Amino acid sequence: MRWSKTGAGLAVVALCCALGVSAAAPEQQLTVYTAQTSYSLPVVDHGGKPYIFVTDLLLPLGTSRPTAKEKDWRISVNKTDLRLTAGKDKGTINKQAVDLGGKALLENGRFMVPMDAVLPLLGRLLNTTVDFHQTARRVFVGDTFTRFTVGFKNGDQPALILTFSQPVRASRSHQEKRGVLTHPDTTTLTFTKDPVVSELKTQQYGDGAIQSLSFSEENGTAFVTVSGNKPLQLVQSDDGRTITLQPQAPDVSATPIPTQPGGPSAEGQKRAPEFFVMIDPSHGGNDKGATFGGKLVEKDITLRLAREVRRELEERGIPARLLRESDTDLGLDRRAEITNEQHASVYVALHAGRPGKGVRVYAPLLSDAQQQQTGRFLPWEAAQSGAMSRSQNLARVVSEELKKKGLTVASMAVVLRPLNNITTPAIAVELAPDENDLQSPDNQKRQANVATAIASAIVQVRNQIGARQ
Repeated sequence: MRWSKTGAGLAVVALCCALGVSAAAPEQQLTVYTAQTSYSLPVVDHGGKPYIFVTDLLLPLGTSRPTAKEKDWRISVNKTDLRLTAGKDKGTINKQAVDLGGKALLENGRFMVPMDAVLPLLGRLLNTTVDFHQTARRVFVGDTFTRFTVGFKNGDQPALILTFSQPVRASRSHQEKRGVLTHPDTTTLTFTKDPVVSELKTQQYGDGAIQSLSFSEENGTAFVTVSGNKPLQLVQSDDGRTITLQPQAPDVSATPIPTQPGGPSAEGQKRAPEFFVMIDPSHGGNDKGATFGGKLVEKDITLRLAREVRRELEERGIPARLLRESDTDLGLDRRAEITNEQHASVYVALHAGRPGKGVRVYAPLLSDAQQQQTGRFLPWEAAQSGAMSRSQNLARVVSEELKKKGLTVASMAVVLRPLNNITTPAIAVELAPDENDLQSPDNQKRQANVATAIASAIVQVRNQIGARQ
C-alpha cells in the first residue's frame, strides 16, 4: 500500500512469509523508516482492531508537542495542522477531512487512532511518498529502502553473499543487539531498524551446506533466513554492505565474527571499571541538523556545547568523552554501539531545535513489555530497559538544575533514537531559540549555564549510577 503525492513511483512488493510460532507471541509493533531515523511503536488491540498512539507515531518525526482540550486534540507537523476529536472517525489536516478508518479514542489522556490511519496521516502531513506494508506493519517514508542481491558460490567451500544497497552493520555486537539467531541448520538475520526489503521470497541452492534462502516480513521486522546442513559463520565487509555466510570451520568459535578494532581488551587483561560520561554532539558531517539563520546550524552548536559540558565535568573530577571531536557524521546505531562497547556510565545527547523555547530534557520511552525485558539477550530497541528508572531520575535532576539557572525547561519521555538502544542511563538535552533571538542556542553564556546544570546533575546522581563493569 502506498501514499504518493504524485501517484507514481517504484512499487515494492511486501513479502510476508509465516515463521514458526514461538511459545510466547512477541509484542505487536509498527516500525517506521525515514531518511533520518527509524523507530518502533506498540500496536494495541481495541475491539479486535489494531490501534496506535498518535504521539508515538509523530513525535519522533520532529513534530510540536500536542495540545488538548477535553475531547479535541491538535498537533503541527511542518506547519501542517492535524486535529482529532475523540469518538470521531474523521480528523482534519489543514481543515480538510481525513478518514481515520475508525474512531479516534482517548485513553489515559493519550489519543489513539486505527492503524489504518497511518498511511493517510503520514502521506498528507509529510507531503511525500509513503509505502505501508500493512500486513507486516512496516512504514517507509520516502525512498528509504535498503535492497539486497544474493550471490551463491558452489563447490568445496560454498558461500552465500548478500550485498545491500546501504550499510546494515552486522558486526558481532550488532548481531547480538539486532537478534541474529543461529541453529545447526538455520541462520536467521532480523532487521528491525534497517529498512530491508526484497522481491525475493525463496531461493533453493540444493542439498548441501547452504540449501535455501528466504525473505519475509512480520511484526515490524524483516527476516533473511538461510537453511542448510551445517552451522554457518557470518563475515561482514568493513563498509557494512556485504554479509557472507559460509560453513563454520572446525576451529571457529560459536560466535565467529571477530570483535571490531578498538573493542574490549584480551581475556585476562582486567582493569577497574571507570565512571565516565559519553557526550554525543548530534549530527555532523553532511548531516547539518536544524538551521538557525545565516550559517548557524545544529551540528556546530552541539559540538561547542559538548566541549563545554566536558570541561564542566572534568572540573568536577568526572571523566568525559565526546562521540565526535570534529565535523564528522555517525549513524544513530553506531553512536549507541560505541557507547555500549566502551561501557559508558552515562550517555548525554545534545541537540538544538525549533520550534519552542528554553531547554527540553528527554528521557527514553519504552512500552511496558519492553521495560520488562530480562536476561542476557536484549532486543536492540529495548536495550535501555535495565536503566530506565535511572535515566528518568537523571532527566529529573538535570531539569531541576536548569531551572535553578533561570531557564525555561520542558521535560518529557519520548521515543528518541538512540536512547532506547543504550544500556546505561541516557538522556537528551535540546536547546531551543528565544522568541526574539534565533541564534540564542549558540550564546556562550547560555551554553555555559546549560553545561553547568548538566554537570551538577551528574555529580548528584553519580553514586546512584556507579561505574559500569
